[in-house]
Amino acid sequence: MIVFFVLSGLVVTLPALRRRGFDWVAYFPRRVVRLMVPVFASAALAAVWVVAIPQRSTQPDGTWLTASSTPGFSWEYLVKAWDLLGGDGQINNPLWSLRWELIFSLALPVFAVTAIPARTRWVGGLAAACALSWLGARTGSGALEYLPAFFVGAVLAVRLDAVRTVADRINARWFRQPLWALFTVASLLLLIAPWLFGPGVADRPELGSVLRGLAPLAAAGLVVAALGWRPLAALLESRPSQFAGRISFSLYLVHVPIVIFSVYLFPGQVWYVPLLFALPVAALVAVEFTWLVESRSHRWSKAVGVWASERYRAWFGCEASEDLAEGVSRDARQRALTSADR
Repeated sequence: MIVFFVLSGLVVTLPALRRRGFDWVAYFPRRVVRLMVPVFASAALAAVWVVAIPQRSTQPDGTWLTASSTPGFSWEYLVKAWDLLGGDGQINNPLWSLRWELIFSLALPVFAVTAIPARTRWVGGLAAACALSWLGARTGSGALEYLPAFFVGAVLAVRLDAVRTVADRINARWFRQPLWALFTVASLLLLIAPWLFGPGVADRPELGSVLRGLAPLAAAGLVVAALGWRPLAALLESRPSQFAGRISFSLYLVHVPIVIFSVYLFPGQVWYVPLLFALPVAALVAVEFTWLVESRSHRWSKAVGVWASERYRAWFGCEASEDLAEGVSRDARQRALTSADR
């Protein structure tokens, strides 16, 4: 998930920094609609799976199934799932990550402006992000642990030209393939290190916190590899990968309630029986969810953004609208010039 946080920080920040006159009035409602429509729909769908079969786990307390089951469903669970900022995702636990996505989206001007000095001080920016992630992991603060990953993505956005330049230089060398392979594998191993070490990390919580603190850096390494390593980029641009990418967000939102439903549909069966049922069902539901909900949320978000921008222009005048739309971008460019002069 940290990889997607970094990637989101990159792709959401980039237009705000590079597009002159970025329309912030349109951005905020557009982004909220883009995120919340799939959230509302996935939570409602999760409620259907929850009420279809009573979820009374026979596994011990503390297991994933017991913690993720909802034995006594009521409408309050649905409202809590819709409340990304203060609720919980008991009926659809992947929604936990959308909380940080929404907070980042609303705070994008802060992330964008803060990332500008990292154009020339990127080492310090990445180190600060990892330090905050470590602090969040050590103290149990979700905001400190996860939001720095979006900042790392924003740093990649301001350094994207430099990243591509370095990638081109590497690709001109004879050792480019083994170097990229080593870099990618090292990034992947660092990302999964907290789970790779298993019980050893549980025995040494300070080690687990350090490894989780380095996760944004590892995720950024994978994003850089996808941008610079041509065989990996070709793989990601293939039709199967593109299809998987199109449905990935929907699949992420719908898969857990289906897995839990499948476990209760086949009680007492070995673990792979419900899994063999859940995987194709989740894939089919994700395809339909992409077409029915996610694609429409794209169109609705654009329409809402246009409407908000037009309303602002009508109420406050075109000149005021342009001032607001260019405010953060102008400040960002000013900081960039100042950093370059230094």
